[in-house]
Amino acid sequence: MPNPGGSNASQDPSDETLRAAFADYAKENSGSGLEASHQIARLKQDFNLNIGRTTLFKLRKRVQAPSVRKTAKTMHPADLSQHIVDIKENDPLGPWGVDQVRGRLAIEGILATRRATRTALHDHFDDQRFVGNKKSKKHRTHLFALGPWHQEHSDGHEKLGEQALLLGKGIHLPIYGSKDQYAAWLHALVLMPNVRNALAIAHYYLDLVEGRGYRISIQLSVDGGTECTEMLKIHETLRADAAPEFVPPSWPTDNTPIESFWRWKRNGEGRSIRNTLEEGVDPVFSYPMTTFITFYQTFYWIWAPFIQRRLDIYRDYWNHHRLQLSKDKRNGSGLSPKNLFLNPQAGLRPELVHQLREAYGGQEAREKAYRFVSPLFQEAEDRAYVDLGLPNFEMTTIWIVFSNVVRYLEEHFDIAEISDSLYSP
Repeated sequence: MPNPGGSNASQDPSDETLRAAFADYAKENSGSGLEASHQIARLKQDFNLNIGRTTLFKLRKRVQAPSVRKTAKTMHPADLSQHIVDIKENDPLGPWGVDQVRGRLAIEGILATRRATRTALHDHFDDQRFVGNKKSKKHRTHLFALGPWHQEHSDGHEKLGEQALLLGKGIHLPIYGSKDQYAAWLHALVLMPNVRNALAIAHYYLDLVEGRGYRISIQLSVDGGTECTEMLKIHETLRADAAPEFVPPSWPTDNTPIESFWRWKRNGEGRSIRNTLEEGVDPVFSYPMTTFITFYQTFYWIWAPFIQRRLDIYRDYWNHHRLQLSKDKRNGSGLSPKNLFLNPQAGLRPELVHQLREAYGGQEAREKAYRFVSPLFQEAEDRAYVDLGLPNFEMTTIWIVFSNVVRYLEEHFDIAEISDSLYSP
C-alpha cells in the first residue's frame, strides 16, 4: 500500500544507501533509468519501503539522486564529449550508435541525454555514421518461459578460434556464456582456455552457481555437446536436492536465446576486438623473437584479461540496456534485463555445491580450467609490466604494450628456464 508519510515498520536505509540505489536504477534502460512505478517496486524489493510517487520524488530530492536532467545542467558539453571519445576508443570500427554509447556512459555513472550524445557523436565521429543503413533481419523463433529462472541457456562461442585468428598453433580465445530466456539476463560471459572440456565447463557452472548466491534455474538448455555432460549432471543433482517436486526433464537442445545472442555480442564488442587482433599481427611478427613460446605466453598474458574486462563491461551494459518492446513477445520486453530479473526460484545448500566441487578436482582443477599462462611466465610478465611503468592500454595501444613486454622478456630472462612444457603450443 502507498505510504505517503514514509513511515515503515523496519528501519529506513541511510541517505547514502538510497542515493546509491537511485544511481543504480538510473543506469538501466540504456541510461534512461527506471520509470517511477518501477523505482517504487524496486525500493519495496530492495529495502521493504512502501511508498507512493510523492514520497519517491521527495526521497530523490533529499538524497540528491542523479538524473539525466541534472547532468545536462551541471556537465559542460566539452566534458561529455571527452567521456564519449574515451568510450569510443574501444570501438575502432565504429558500430556503436547513440543507444550503445549512452548505455555504456550510464554504466560509468555518466547520464547523458540522447540529444547531447547524438551531437557529440556527430561532432567527433561523423565519418562512422551509416546513413540509411538497414537493420539486419531478425532471427525469429517462438520462445516462451514462465518467468525468470525458468529456462537458462548455455553455449560456447569460438569465432576467435585458432583457424579464425591465424596467429599460430594453439592460439585461440573461446568464450562461454549463460543467459536467462525470459528476462534476457546475461548470467555470465567468460573467456576460457577450452570450452570443449567437460571438466572445465563443470567448474564454470559451479562458479556460476556460487556467484549468484547458490541458485539455479529450473531448466538448463544446451546444444548437446559432450562438454555439457558434467554440467547437466551437476544441475540435475542440485535440482533434485533443492526442488524435488519438479520432474526431471529430457534436456532440450533448442538453444536459440544464447546462440542468437552471439550476434549481438559480435556487433557490440566482437568485431572491434577481432579487427584489433588482426591489425597487430604483421607489426608483431616484423621483429625476430627467440622462441614462439614468448609470443604464445605473452599473448595470453595481455589479451586474456583484457578481453575478459571487455566482456564484463559488455555484460554490464547488456543487463542494463532496454530490450526492444514487442507486443507479440511472450517473454519480457520493453525494460532492462535487470529489472525483469527479480524472481529467484530454487535455493541450494552451499555444502552440496562444495562437495560437488571437490568431486571434480577441487580448487586445483578449477584454477587449471581458467589458466591461460603458466605460473613462471605469469610472474616474469608481471615483473616486466611493473618495470615498464605499468603502462595503461586500450584497444588502440594493446599491441604496443605487448611488443614492449616481449622485448623485455627476451632481454632480461632465459626463456628456456621459465618455459613450462605443459603450456607450450
